[in-house]
Formats: sequence, C-alpha cells, structure tokens
Amino acid sequence: MDRELRDELYLSFLLLGADAMLLGTLDNADAKDLLSDLRNWNEAKLLEMKEWLPSMSGSRLEAVEERIRQYEALKKAA
Repeated sequence: MDRELRDELYLSFLLLGADAMLLGTLDNADAKDLLSDLRNWNEAKLLEMKEWLPSMSGSRLEAVEERIRQYEALKKAA
C-alpha cells in the first residue's frame, strides 16, 4: 500500500479513536498482510461487541446492535 495512503488512514483512524491494535495493523508493509490483519481485528472486535451486549441497555444497546447488523450485512454482501 502506498505510504501516503497508509499515513492518511492512520490519521483518520487516530482521530476516530481507533484501538492501538488497529492502528498497529497499518504499520504492515505488505498489502496482503495488512488485509489479513484488518480482517482478524474486525472479527475479534465483532466478538467483543457481542460479548458486551448483555451488559448494555437503552440507546447504547441499540447503537451497538445496529453497528453489528451493518457489519454483518456488508460482510455478507461482499
């Protein structure tokens, strides 16, 4: 991946409050490895979010459930 694109993605993720592990995936030099790392991070984050659902309520629960629905729909469409 182009270094300039990688740097800009890093800055965007940083401003969005991205997890340090996610930011670390952008240091990968090889696009294939980067894609693999991002997929692994996404799946791990999805599992973590699902584990926390029982402890949530109200609008927070609804927001997380919606993010999970969107993720799973996009994953299925891909």
